[in-house]
Amino acid sequence: MTGELQQVHKVWERTRSNSPIYGFLLDEVDVYDAEKGLVRARLQVGPRHLNSKGTLHGAFSACVTDWAGGLSIASCGLDSTGVSTDIHVNYLSTASTGDWLEIEGRANKVGNSLAFTTVSISKKSKSGLAIVAQGSHTKYVRSR
Repeated sequence: MTGELQQVHKVWERTRSNSPIYGFLLDEVDVYDAEKGLVRARLQVGPRHLNSKGTLHGAFSACVTDWAGGLSIASCGLDSTGVSTDIHVNYLSTASTGDWLEIEGRANKVGNSLAFTTVSISKKSKSGLAIVAQGSHTKYVRSR
């Protein structure tokens, strides 16, 4: 396991125990890869991730954008991943129960006070990966 992945797992375990929404929606997520500024995870869609129409809930995608953006900041060595100042999600497709999601969070820039991240949520299909949602997330981070 790389140092970045160990750092991400450490921050994720602390965050999971302090955030009931993350614990509820992301309890079974598998964070399987990290390098500086990049985190990859996967999760199978279950009933708790769905809206009233039986497809992936928009609030889930926004939560994942917040979560993966924060972990991408953690992969840069930060123990505290900051507080959100802006979050934006584009919903491009959908997913349903049983679909496997691939989540990729990138820290595009981590400065002294702000960090800028992008997140993509894709589902596995027979022809490869289909993007479900893309997000951008800006966080205030403490000066190092």
